[in-house]
Amino acid sequence: MTPKRYYKGIVVTGKGCDFLAQFITDRMQLNVKRGDVTVFSAYSILYGLYWNRAKYKFFFTAENTHAPTSHWLQFENIHLRIPSLTLSLGFDYCDHPRYMRFPYWLERPFGPFSTLESVSEFVHQHNYADIASRTKQCAFICRKDYYDDRALFADMVEQIMPISYPSDFRHNDDDMRGKYNDDKIAYLRQFRFNLCPENTNSRGYVTEKIFEAIAAGCVPIYWGNEGYPEPDILNPKAIVYLDKDNPTEGLELLRKLKEDPEAYAEFASQPRFLPNAEKTIYAYYERLEKKMKDIFKN
Repeated sequence: MTPKRYYKGIVVTGKGCDFLAQFITDRMQLNVKRGDVTVFSAYSILYGLYWNRAKYKFFFTAENTHAPTSHWLQFENIHLRIPSLTLSLGFDYCDHPRYMRFPYWLERPFGPFSTLESVSEFVHQHNYADIASRTKQCAFICRKDYYDDRALFADMVEQIMPISYPSDFRHNDDDMRGKYNDDKIAYLRQFRFNLCPENTNSRGYVTEKIFEAIAAGCVPIYWGNEGYPEPDILNPKAIVYLDKDNPTEGLELLRKLKEDPEAYAEFASQPRFLPNAEKTIYAYYERLEKKMKDIFKN
């Protein structure tokens, strides 16, 4: 658990909290009286949400709060259970006055100060992969395997190509920590593919992993969000999707891309983003700004 601290008068208590504190104080320049606002996350202490007496209480999760047997499950549907909660931000598609979908990938790689221009630049810069200088096959950056799903996918892919593991899970490569100073994007630029499954498969739950693969120019090998990661933003034809229960189609495609340079070049040359993706992404920021203005106006 992360101990509480202050960010310009806002009490922050866990992972992801700085983003919202910066959004309120730095991006929107809202005047916040010290102690009036507390930001919680799925790494905070649950009873703090119930007993905290701040005028405004916000919850932001970087984790799937529906994940079975997980620590984060205790925060499931927190906006329904705590009437004093001002606003909850998460991955779910949910229509409720105290809830807003604002997935964690908006924190990384986009950030609290994103503008339509900066988002458009990101989409334009990373819409097509530069595959000319890629000398390695596949990387998998993973610290933990909570439900053995990631081990399953790794074993599948290793039947087709070698995998470099630079993090804690199956660690066999020191380059990311040593040579690249833990810069995941710089490290991934060596690879043709990035195995980037989520830790759970739940509707709406899409993290930064697939966006980091795209930012690095890799072909993403993905599992999560019931097969449709951000379907109004990302082009599904540019993603190799592995269905956990029926992986044959995805593995056959992956084998073809590995063995046929022309097929790989054609697949990797597809746009990663759908038309108007930048406007869809930036609309999240616009909705949150409007919500914050309404909250602090009252």
